[in-house]
Amino acid sequence: PSDTVQVLFDKFGEIWPNVWVTIKEILIGYVIGISLGISMALLFTSNRFAEKAVSPYVVFLIVTPQIILVPLLMLWMGFGIEVKFTAVALSSFPITMISTMTGVKNVSAHRYELMKSLRATKLQTFFKVLIPSAIPNVFTGMRLATIFATTAAVGAELISGNIGIGPQISYYTEFMQVDIAFAYVYMMMLISVLFYTLIGFIENMILKRR
Repeated sequence: PSDTVQVLFDKFGEIWPNVWVTIKEILIGYVIGISLGISMALLFTSNRFAEKAVSPYVVFLIVTPQIILVPLLMLWMGFGIEVKFTAVALSSFPITMISTMTGVKNVSAHRYELMKSLRATKLQTFFKVLIPSAIPNVFTGMRLATIFATTAAVGAELISGNIGIGPQISYYTEFMQVDIAFAYVYMMMLISVLFYTLIGFIENMILKRR
């Protein structure tokens, strides 16, 4: 461990560009994935036909390891960064959508009845009842999505890239430079923990203001 920490300091200028590439892939794909997941969850919970039509495909995305879809994405999209953040988005989207739908469906019927008795509009009910009640589930999905996003990014890099954390771990392991490989592993662990913690912090800030 001490050798790895020393490498992080000595070679940080070489390590950081690859780390930054992975961070960009995670952030872009994650934002796209959770945006689609939340939007589609709100759409499907208001339309049962759409939910029944699309749910099997969402389950397919959840149970299918995204790493096996990367070669197909490469055939369609080439070898650029688009493949990586698409893989991240496909990993983040299903779990966020399912969790948001669970939150929306679990809103108490008494709250809707109260809003009806107050003659609230659908828009008022949406913002005053549905969104506040579903927020905990939404953030649960978003926190779980951070785990899927980071693993998907590194997995996609291992298959379709030569820059980023994944290829560097593979390269330095192949040449038995274990201290440098572990330096990249440490950076990946740090990114994952900080990402997960950040979403939890945002959740706490929003819930405190409810």
